[in-house]
Amino acid sequence: MLAGSLVVVGGAALVATAPGAGAQGATTCPVTAPATAAQNASTTGVTNSSVTVGNVSIVTGPVPGLFQGASIGTKAYFAYVNRTKGGVFGRKLVVDAKDDAFSGQQNETETQDAMSSDFAMVGSFSLFDGYGCKVLASDPAVPDVSVTLDPNAGALPNDFSADPTVGGSSLGPWQYYKKHFPKDMNVGVIVSDVQSAKDQLAGQMAAAEHLGYKQSYIDYINPLQKDFTTDVINMRNKGVNAVDLTGVDWQDAAIFVQNAATQNWHPGLIFSGGPVYADQFVSHAGGPAVTNGIMIGQSFPLYLGEDASQLPADKAFLKYVKQVNPAWTPDLYTLFGWASGQLFVQALQAAGPHPTRGAVIAQLTKTTSFDASGIVSPTNPAAKKPSGCFMMATLKNGKFVRVLPKTGYDCNTTYFYAPS
Repeated sequence: MLAGSLVVVGGAALVATAPGAGAQGATTCPVTAPATAAQNASTTGVTNSSVTVGNVSIVTGPVPGLFQGASIGTKAYFAYVNRTKGGVFGRKLVVDAKDDAFSGQQNETETQDAMSSDFAMVGSFSLFDGYGCKVLASDPAVPDVSVTLDPNAGALPNDFSADPTVGGSSLGPWQYYKKHFPKDMNVGVIVSDVQSAKDQLAGQMAAAEHLGYKQSYIDYINPLQKDFTTDVINMRNKGVNAVDLTGVDWQDAAIFVQNAATQNWHPGLIFSGGPVYADQFVSHAGGPAVTNGIMIGQSFPLYLGEDASQLPADKAFLKYVKQVNPAWTPDLYTLFGWASGQLFVQALQAAGPHPTRGAVIAQLTKTTSFDASGIVSPTNPAAKKPSGCFMMATLKNGKFVRVLPKTGYDCNTTYFYAPS
């Protein structure tokens, strides 16, 4: 991925948008009627030998390969099922991957095309899922098992997410920071200048302020920005002592850390909800000397390999991603694709040997607890409830190291829902 700005989802940041993309923002897409009997009985995309699903993600555009991991992760999970279990009831699982090319209109068109020929939508990831939302709302029997960004898309009765996007934040990481960095309560933030990013940040900061934090500085940044020295100086002048790098990708976070070191500014706490968790971050930020002590609080394991010895699902994830695309470095969107694939397959299996769209929806509405075998922390897809569970890690000598818990997640906390 190239540098870009981010949208915050599930405690992690997502590369967001190029200049002007915000004009294509979210749309309304209410379901006006329940699914008909014919829609529920549909077996579109199902043959005696295969089940084909659609995936519409951003692959090309201003940031090449932006969310390519979403389809790769979905393909990887399907490859795992096909190769270890022979598919589902003897049917091989196939992904019809489409690229909306950073266009809302194209997202709508490709979602319509996929719904016309594929059984379900699985693992899609796009900034413009609000456009596909309008199409999905027209046929509420089509399962959409994807991590959605648009709140209207996420609210659809046929949308089921492995990591539901709801305004707010797990209180766990904030409570950890407050306990271990009690003097560092003035927060400085840089985040993408698009509405979805602003909305997500507002929810996270509501959780922080609930615990006594103060947002002392914020800058809505241009996604093509390559220097944050002005932000560093402004944060220092405003008394910021805790820097939140959840709203930028690892490339921008690395630049910010470099700029802070150049200005000899060392805030008491630098933290991220996940974006700095990338293999390339330490080297691009200037090495261990300037990255040691940066904190990561996220609702996912250390899925790039550090947790593979204790988490069999992580081993399988890394193995099959490499088989599907040997050149690909797994990222958060790859993880979302894998988890979405597993959520769909679980429902497809439960629907029996003669699946219909309505039967799969019925199984998804029963899925009140899901963790993708530990790849994500426990969520409730049916009720669209995110997880309050979390894990903490830090950078030590250039390596990502677990802080707590030793394995799995700490679930002794709650999710703070921001006031609407």
